[in-house]
Amino acid sequence: MSQSGATHLVALHIASEPPQPAPFAPRILSANPNAPTGPGPQAPDPAEPDWQALGVEPRWIGTDTSSCAAVLSPVAGPATGSEEFKRYTAGARQRGETALVIASIGAGQTPTARNVFDQGFDHKIHLPNPYGWIGGRLLPAGVRPQLADDLDNAERDLALRLRNQLTDSPWWGLTLVRGGPRPGYSHATIAPQPKKGELRPLLVDDLGNPVTGVWTPDDDSARWFVVPFGTDRGQLVDWLVQKALPLYVPGQLVRARSPLVRDPAFATRTEALLLAEQAEHQRAYELRQAELDNRLAEVRGEADRLRLGLMYGTGRQLEDAVREVLAAAGLTVTPLDDELGPQSADLLAELGGRRILVEVKSAGSPAPQDLVGKLYKHLSTWPSLKPDVPLDGGLLVVNHRTRLPPEQRPAEVYPRGPFADSLEVPVVGSLQLLHWWRQEDWEAIRQAVFGDDSSTPQPAGDAAAGQLLPGPAARTSRFPLWRR
Repeated sequence: MSQSGATHLVALHIASEPPQPAPFAPRILSANPNAPTGPGPQAPDPAEPDWQALGVEPRWIGTDTSSCAAVLSPVAGPATGSEEFKRYTAGARQRGETALVIASIGAGQTPTARNVFDQGFDHKIHLPNPYGWIGGRLLPAGVRPQLADDLDNAERDLALRLRNQLTDSPWWGLTLVRGGPRPGYSHATIAPQPKKGELRPLLVDDLGNPVTGVWTPDDDSARWFVVPFGTDRGQLVDWLVQKALPLYVPGQLVRARSPLVRDPAFATRTEALLLAEQAEHQRAYELRQAELDNRLAEVRGEADRLRLGLMYGTGRQLEDAVREVLAAAGLTVTPLDDELGPQSADLLAELGGRRILVEVKSAGSPAPQDLVGKLYKHLSTWPSLKPDVPLDGGLLVVNHRTRLPPEQRPAEVYPRGPFADSLEVPVVGSLQLLHWWRQEDWEAIRQAVFGDDSSTPQPAGDAAAGQLLPGPAARTSRFPLWRR
């Protein structure tokens, strides 16, 4: 460090070849006397970060790495047998510092056929021998990872950056494979005994499996952060300098006289007060965030159950979902199957002294017309089953075209035509009930069940809902109520 006290850049080993300069681009001679005649400017690589602006000095393959603060391996895991990696780890060990590594997984084409020794993994990151390796399996498209539990400030910041940046990128399921004899070793070969390490998740998929993580050996001498290939290098370097180094390797920032390292003993009174207020705000934020996460998980679990029932359910699952939606709209709903069996409809809905029989059905293809006949039959036999309970009508709820994705199903159970015009009971698609339920349009549900002299009102709904259900699903404007 110079005596001037100037801030130095933090040395960072980039485990790849240095960028090649752009090819010489001569100017084309022009008759215009004002046209430039020298070589054209060389445009910088847009993927190349501004290292100096980020506060680092890149040390590429072929340069001394013994004093580096961390390793960034943007293409794959670093070659642990390379001279650069050995000098870096030896320097960190000599200084008593944690070795920091950012390793990428998923570069290149995913193999269509796997080697028998790969254990079904598409890509690998080799850890220092004999700790084993981290295998990655390409996950299906559409994975939306969530933050893992018990992350420190630096880990949480990295996880949020990755989740927010890689919205349309593929993710890789990570698995730690313990070390041991490598494939091809003979029985007479003495292989080093495997050592223990731990792979903790930073982001997890819907099954709780890690898609990014941090590997630490049993002696906590290193931290390997595994990120998907294609993560912006500028973001990774910014995270290293701003979050990781101050927490894990502050000595590197001290040697570089970085303004990120400040001794609290020399803080002003205003700085100390603001730091305390900032810490309190962070604690309050994390507490509120945890409360919201728990509440969202609880509400989403209930909503998912009803959504799945109304979108894909059959039999009792669909019947229970319809019953809960009607109850949420303020109706008193009684299941009838256990009491009356197949002789009656599925549900009895009551509101304001009126009673409606509700028949709930599903159909993988277009709804057959005889579903309406079954409701007619139940309405006709009801007086013999419950003579002291008069009815005001009936309702048929159908989850139709279940073999199609919900967004491709027609809105109406029975499209317009002679049969639809002849109906004497309202028919509602279960997706329409879902639409009203999620919008909390309880009045629309009550009108669909009990009807009135005007057309059933449609909820305002957002654009997504309009795409899901482009038209009305129930015909209640001309259906007379059954009187018994």
